[in-house]
Amino acid sequence: GPRGGGGAGAGEAAAVEDAAVAAEAAARAAVGTAPAAAGGAEATVISLQLIGDIKVRYDAYDEQREVVMKRSRDVIKAAKNAVYALHREDYRKADTFLKQCTKDAQEIYRDVIVLYPRLRDGFFSSCLEEFAEACVYRAFRQDRQLMSFEDLQTQSGLSFTLSISEYLGGIMDLTGEVGRWAVRSASGGRKAKPTIELCLACVDAVYNGVQQLPSMPSNLNKKIRPLKTTLTKIEGTLYELALLSQGISVRIDDVAAEPQEPE
Repeated sequence: GPRGGGGAGAGEAAAVEDAAVAAEAAARAAVGTAPAAAGGAEATVISLQLIGDIKVRYDAYDEQREVVMKRSRDVIKAAKNAVYALHREDYRKADTFLKQCTKDAQEIYRDVIVLYPRLRDGFFSSCLEEFAEACVYRAFRQDRQLMSFEDLQTQSGLSFTLSISEYLGGIMDLTGEVGRWAVRSASGGRKAKPTIELCLACVDAVYNGVQQLPSMPSNLNKKIRPLKTTLTKIEGTLYELALLSQGISVRIDDVAAEPQEPE
């Protein structure tokens, strides 16, 4: 009797041991390891096929990144040309460039960004900031108003949604163009005062608005100092005009150079 029981116990132990070996083998297969020769350490099994697939995906991503960089430059160039046309009050030409911006941005988004959403950041987002700046500057020059985010989305003609960061970047860059217009207008003397006051109101509104934000996207912090500088310059221009109106001869310095048309 006792011997029979011992045989049964040994059989159960052997079965348990076999199950453990099978489980270990399954675990090794799952994590990509396999036992080495007797007495040796474990060897890692590397899937060359998996590594090859990863490299293919990485190369495809890098290739599309280069495509976005190149095509985003076309959007930036058209946006800058639109701003240049607006300084000349050539609204028809400006609208032509803005429509080109819309077309190019739409195609980049459709062809690349939809498939590689992470490429939205960087060059593509920067070109959308430039486009936003051109759109809001057009509204300011022709309609004398600071365009809202909702109006920008509508007027841009884009089928995808602009980000708040891209809008903020656009209106912060807008102040530089508004400041340039204000200082150039000062050469007209007292009759330029209403235009300069309008420019001051615009820049002041943007500056106060960003100051009230609880936080700023890190890439926009660098724009705050130039914004403050523009505000100070316009205030100084108005002060000089006030002296001029009292018969005090002054020379308005720092007249902004006429922007050059991008090549």
